[in-house]
Amino acid sequence: MSGILDSTVAWLTARQLFVRRRLVAAAIVSLVPAIIALIFRLTHAAGADSSEFVTELYRDIVLGTLLPLVAVVFGSASFGGEIEDGTIVYLLVKPLPRWRVVLSKYAVSTAATIAVMVPAIVLPWLVMGVGAVGAQRMLGFSAAIVIGAAIYSALFVMLGLTTKRGLVAGLLYVVVVEFVLSRQVQGVRSLSVREFMLTIAGTVAPQAIGITPDNVSLATVWVMGGLALVASLAASIRWLRKFELAERL
Repeated sequence: MSGILDSTVAWLTARQLFVRRRLVAAAIVSLVPAIIALIFRLTHAAGADSSEFVTELYRDIVLGTLLPLVAVVFGSASFGGEIEDGTIVYLLVKPLPRWRVVLSKYAVSTAATIAVMVPAIVLPWLVMGVGAVGAQRMLGFSAAIVIGAAIYSALFVMLGLTTKRGLVAGLLYVVVVEFVLSRQVQGVRSLSVREFMLTIAGTVAPQAIGITPDNVSLATVWVMGGLALVASLAASIRWLRKFELAERL
């Protein structure tokens, strides 16, 4: 990986992403699902269907809401701050291929998103104490989070690099496509990262989660998800090269 990623760019990006306020906010987001699970356990009688509750918590809160919001913040900020204050020019002075710069920032934003979401998956399982069935669900949704974070980060890094309002554009995508259209319009589901993640979770843990006829196929996940990831990274690399040319003129 050292031949692909640049350690200096990665370290600077990590420092940029985890500024004090963002670090506190990330910690709060990580704990939200565990707090919800704790409230459920304290307010429901023993024997309540904890496994189904955990599944709904993972599906609607962790995958459906928190993950895209965390990814859009980290992804759009990976280049956003440098573009806003003009310091991206100093980054471009480094004798590095532009694809290494993009991939280094992409890798850090993806890893940061996964790191924030791991406690959001593991802690509710520990709080609820749902045993082997809960462990299957946890593994299924953990795999989904890795895939989702990889695709989301590529998309939001591109938006943060190519638009002046990357965070706003990313939030619009999350609200319009993920929150509204993908849940209402069947054809849009093949473009929804949320639907991709639900299919992955159901594939890894079919007995615990299951795949319904409404889910997109696994082939769609790999084809459309792969295209979204590669196209987003390619667009980011192309834009960074054009930006460098514009700065020289």
